[in-house]
Amino acid sequence: MAAALTTRVEKETGGALSPEEIFDITAVREMKLSRLLMLYIGTGLIFMLLPGTLLGVWNLLSISAHHSASSVSPAWIQAHGHAQIFGWIGSFILGIGFHSIPKLRRMAGFGLWAPWTCWALWTSGVSLRWLTTVYQWHWRTLFPVSAAFEVVAFLIFFRAVSGHRPQDAGKSKLEEWIFAVIAGAVGFLVSLLMNFGASLFLAWRGSSPELPHRFDQSLLVFETWGFLVPFVWGFSAKWLSVFLGLRPVCGRRLLWAVGLNSLAVLITPLSTKVTVVLLVVGIATAIRALHLLEPAERPAKTKGVHSSFPLFIRLASCGR
Repeated sequence: MAAALTTRVEKETGGALSPEEIFDITAVREMKLSRLLMLYIGTGLIFMLLPGTLLGVWNLLSISAHHSASSVSPAWIQAHGHAQIFGWIGSFILGIGFHSIPKLRRMAGFGLWAPWTCWALWTSGVSLRWLTTVYQWHWRTLFPVSAAFEVVAFLIFFRAVSGHRPQDAGKSKLEEWIFAVIAGAVGFLVSLLMNFGASLFLAWRGSSPELPHRFDQSLLVFETWGFLVPFVWGFSAKWLSVFLGLRPVCGRRLLWAVGLNSLAVLITPLSTKVTVVLLVVGIATAIRALHLLEPAERPAKTKGVHSSFPLFIRLASCGR
């Protein structure tokens, strides 16, 4: 019976289905994934506007009123940065990952318990981090709890996304942009683990939920260059050549850029000067890999289509 089931939906349901039934099941799944994506995007926007932007503007007004940056508590600034990076951008990445990656890799459907549980833990963790840092209410308990929620949420996301395998293994190896995204995911996890370890230490021996300045600077490097930058490079390598009509990405240079960037992040606690040099070289290598400063490819002339629409021609030809 299993051999007669030709579609993925039929294999999942365990029985033969008509085309209408297959369409209905697929449509319901897509609607649920779209609503889930809207929930993650909406949550990220709320974090951007309220804890992120509101607290940031409040900090700037306080600095302006007192003409001194020391007038603002470092804990407040750290709460603002955490809400912006993890509450805003982190929510976007988790939501887009749950929605897009299974379809991009043609993975089998997964139970929606994973993205819903991830959203609940992630939102609770980021919210608790902001509230306990600003108001310091039971912070010795809630500060590490919030960090633990974020780590568990990311592990649920990582397991749900990476636990699937494409049904059609037509390619013998992964594309280079995927390695850049993997590097960003590792930096994401390392940043969360560093935050969790720091929260445990502060809850045990600290006098406030304020991270030490030197550690906070190292954490910012991991969050920016170890987490955000590889994600940007990876997805840029995937889509920029299509949308901007650039030359195909040089995969080897992209891997070199990711390697230099990762090495710079790892040696940050040891030497700031060497870190800066490696980051600059990595950026230059990534620019060369993505061909950002080189002329775009001239699309082949298409009869009957005006030459002022090169992007349209390229997108249309990609689907053939």
